[in-house]
Amino acid sequence: MEKINICFTSPSKNAYSETFIQNLKRIIDGKVFHCFGGFFPIESEDGKLKNHYSAPLIVKAFSKLGWIKRPIREIYLESYLKRNKIHAIIANYGQSGAELSNLSKKLNIPLIVHFHGYDASVKDVIERYRDKYLRMFEIAKAIVVVSSEMKDTIIRLGTDEKKVFLIRYAPAEAFMDIIANYQSDQMIAIGRFVEKKAPYLTLLAFKQAQEKCPELKLKLIGEGDLQQVCKDLSLALKIKNIDFAGIQKPEDIVTEMSQSFCFIQHSKTAVSGDKEGTPVAVLEAMSAGLPVISTYHAGIPDVIQDNENGLLVQEGDVDGMAQAIVKLYQDRKLAEQFGINNKEYIKANLLESQYKLAWNSLIQEVVHGK
Repeated sequence: MEKINICFTSPSKNAYSETFIQNLKRIIDGKVFHCFGGFFPIESEDGKLKNHYSAPLIVKAFSKLGWIKRPIREIYLESYLKRNKIHAIIANYGQSGAELSNLSKKLNIPLIVHFHGYDASVKDVIERYRDKYLRMFEIAKAIVVVSSEMKDTIIRLGTDEKKVFLIRYAPAEAFMDIIANYQSDQMIAIGRFVEKKAPYLTLLAFKQAQEKCPELKLKLIGEGDLQQVCKDLSLALKIKNIDFAGIQKPEDIVTEMSQSFCFIQHSKTAVSGDKEGTPVAVLEAMSAGLPVISTYHAGIPDVIQDNENGLLVQEGDVDGMAQAIVKLYQDRKLAEQFGINNKEYIKANLLESQYKLAWNSLIQEVVHGK
């Protein structure tokens, strides 16, 4: 069978917080042409997509005078897609799918749009792209979502339910090899310091729990706009045993997980409407055999069942999260059982091999109708 050529788009080439995009790119069967540089890509990994910013002055002049009727970036991308005989476009984020849908239709190249979270939840984004989303829903051959809630949202926004495919992320295989330390005093939190992950609420819950469990430790991995706020908060409240570890290499995250007894994340809906999809860090923690303390938010309840493989509280319930921390800290057998259940869940439902099969089956169906 002819190898499928995929134009794979993302806003940036390799953002540290978008490991899910790199994981998807890695498991695609076929030749991947990675294009990036915004929701409408203007660069490519192979360096052969011309950037309209570096177009010859004469071309820019003709465009400004209106003698070239189409945007230069669109002309360049169209040429790139034709030269490489692209069979399908996978657009990461709804906005990218919206920007590429007309070109997809013009060239008769099937379009798969992958929503991830904020692109289906932030109120300003949905309002700004409402008409473009509706156009994209008509043109796209498939819309991929990562949670049940996101699927419902996308259908409400106007897409055909038959086009929507729920494919959750799969954690990298390295996490399955982790043996958690259920006797450790360390909890771990991994993620950007942003409102929807609410690290400040995690800190408040941790402080309460520490009053009953003074040896308790918390390692926070990641960076973001709220990091300094969280550092200031921990100093002001005299919260002890906190390590703001910053961005870590994947192998170092594996090590830190193996030295922890549970994973914690207080996800919540931001004022802007921004929500998670199904957080990759939660799935990685599950794969590592860590019990998860989190919230009833977005796709988290899809994979974490309260009192089965973790403990869930309502968004903003700091007292409830503190009680959950104390419960697992004081009952290590329960923590271990939750962790075992998480590993079994990943083995049964979200192995990388299953993720790869789901995606490549969808690509075959879209391109060949198989």
